Amino acid sequence: MFLLGAVAGGPVLDRILPSRASLPDQVTDAIVDRFEDPVDRAELERAGAKAIAESVGDRWTTYFTPEEWAAIQRSTAGEYTGIGVTVRFGDDALQVEQVYPGSPAARAGIAAGDAIVAVAGVPVSRRGPEKSRDAILSRDGTDVRLRVRPPSGALRTVTVTRGDVTVPMVEARMVTGPGGAKVGYIELARFESGAGERVRYEAGRLLRQGATAIVLDLRGDPGGLLDEAVAVAGAFLQPGQVVVTTSGRTSPARERRAEGDPIPADVPVAVIVDQGSASSSEIVAGALKDHGRAVVVGQRTFGKSKVQVTQATGDGGAVRVTIAGYLTPKGTDIGDGGVQPQVRSTDDPATEADEALDAAVAAALDRR
Repeated sequence: MFLLGAVAGGPVLDRILPSRASLPDQVTDAIVDRFEDPVDRAELERAGAKAIAESVGDRWTTYFTPEEWAAIQRSTAGEYTGIGVTVRFGDDALQVEQVYPGSPAARAGIAAGDAIVAVAGVPVSRRGPEKSRDAILSRDGTDVRLRVRPPSGALRTVTVTRGDVTVPMVEARMVTGPGGAKVGYIELARFESGAGERVRYEAGRLLRQGATAIVLDLRGDPGGLLDEAVAVAGAFLQPGQVVVTTSGRTSPARERRAEGDPIPADVPVAVIVDQGSASSSEIVAGALKDHGRAVVVGQRTFGKSKVQVTQATGDGGAVRVTIAGYLTPKGTDIGDGGVQPQVRSTDDPATEADEALDAAVAAALDRR
């Protein structure tokens, strides 16, 4: 049956009989079957899935295409294709903080302390630091041209061949504090499976080697698994102490408590955070701060107080859904301003020293 005449949106419409399919399927079927040009059904369905997830108005609830989900799974495991550096954003440069041994950057002669001022001929000051970082990440085996400014010496241009890079989840070493005091330093890059066990092991190893305090560095750690946040906190808190409380419409209120064998309670602890410390990082920092187990040093954290679950979809992608919010042991909603440090300190990328680490070491030793 055809309608003769004009209606909103077009002069002539063909009526499609009612369907028992879901509304998104009805719309997709109509477009795939009747649109004047060929349409990729999978692309329509993924666009619809994106729109459905975004419609709830929660920034953390989203649908990932198969390609996006594969990339996220790699990054969660600390794997990505790039050059193998960690950087801190500046107005006119990407300040290189760490170069992973054996990485493409290391082979090209890039070192910690260098500043990347241009990527592929475009200055960081023009493109912006985030887009400049993204421009460095690309396919394995491709080249990227970087303009590098060392701490001393002339600017140089290097060409780096991108490759697969694996970022260690935990790195630990001994550092020396004022008066020659030994302090164990543990840097946690992400909260993936085994994070709590690794942190507990490294803390014990450093203490056996003579450390008199422990510094846990969560700067730039975006978080990860909630169970691992509880496990990491449990390396320092007494068994039974509340780490975090979660609650949501379909997730009844639940207190997550520390378990296992923590390091001795008389070992002073400091936690370093910054604006890149989010989610599980904030749970750990908030719990240790609330229980008085650690002094928090650095900058205000990101401010993410939501818990998500991720469910695979039939196309190889996934949908991530916020199911609950969480509170610190004292009932603080971190989403209202993040975890506030007790000692404020920021690393100056223009210096060789790590001022925030120095402040954390001093703060930990003051608690002895």
